[in-house]
Amino acid sequence: MLSRAAENIYWMARYLERAENTARLLSVQTETRLDHPDPAEAAWDTVLSVTGTSGDFRNHGLDCSEQAVAEFLLNDPRNPSSVFSICARARENTRTLLEILPRESWEEINRLHQLTAEPDIAASRRRSEHLREIIGRIQALTGLFLGGMNDDEGYAFLRLGRAIERADFATRVMLGNFHVIEQGTDDSQVIRGADWVGVLKSLTAFQMFRRAVQGPVTGPRVVRFLTCSSVFPRSIAYCTQEIRQSLARLPRSEPIAAAVDRLSSGLVSEFCVSDEERDASPLLARLQSELAELHGMISADYFTLRASAPPRGQRQGQSA
Repeated sequence: MLSRAAENIYWMARYLERAENTARLLSVQTETRLDHPDPAEAAWDTVLSVTGTSGDFRNHGLDCSEQAVAEFLLNDPRNPSSVFSICARARENTRTLLEILPRESWEEINRLHQLTAEPDIAASRRRSEHLREIIGRIQALTGLFLGGMNDDEGYAFLRLGRAIERADFATRVMLGNFHVIEQGTDDSQVIRGADWVGVLKSLTAFQMFRRAVQGPVTGPRVVRFLTCSSVFPRSIAYCTQEIRQSLARLPRSEPIAAAVDRLSSGLVSEFCVSDEERDASPLLARLQSELAELHGMISADYFTLRASAPPRGQRQGQSA
């Protein structure tokens, strides 16, 4: 497979996954804070931190209010990490892959692009509706790829990009929320539990968490589930399995696969086999760094540009 096509399909998958994650994060934050006892102090800066956009947001001199954050993350063309900007890049990548992807995917991504370009998409009165539609359209694209693509190297790069993006987002959500919730000023276990439910919902994990875990929703239990579950598709452990399976379909993948095996074995030996409840932040930070290194190895071995994984929000071939 040509390196440029491999890179484009890898990044298309990452962009679509990133857009869906950002839309869901905004949706959950909007709905959760409607029931929060002090919505004026809602942690919208945590949303910016999770999406890696805090610096750009402050550079534009914006107030950290719900409406300002929603507009910046949804449809601000100045923000390369807004849903609008991400979907525009995914559309450009899709345009170069028309011989590889199902024909319907081009029509569907054009509809998605038109939706994210609507000027009032971040308006509070219809924001939740728009966010649900964005998520639904991206999931429709995922279904098209699953049911309409050959299970070949192209699909392996698609799965690889999606799994790395999912694992990276999971570490960001947990790191961004752990200390805010657990070391915050609110001593109410009920409020903390509600905040952790929001974390689960931002990864579509609440129902599956309830099936797997008995008892109240607590930070350590949520982090363990999202890190160690071998059957939940957005957990870090599951994503590393999918990365490993995708690499097995690609040539010259042995050194990268060995790095994934080290990441996976470290995750199990240092965290998942222990029943002790402890601060997972150092492990999550290290996993995030290792995922960035893994992206760099994939870029160096398979794509035309060597990537050192600078901060999120930069252009294709430069961002992890």
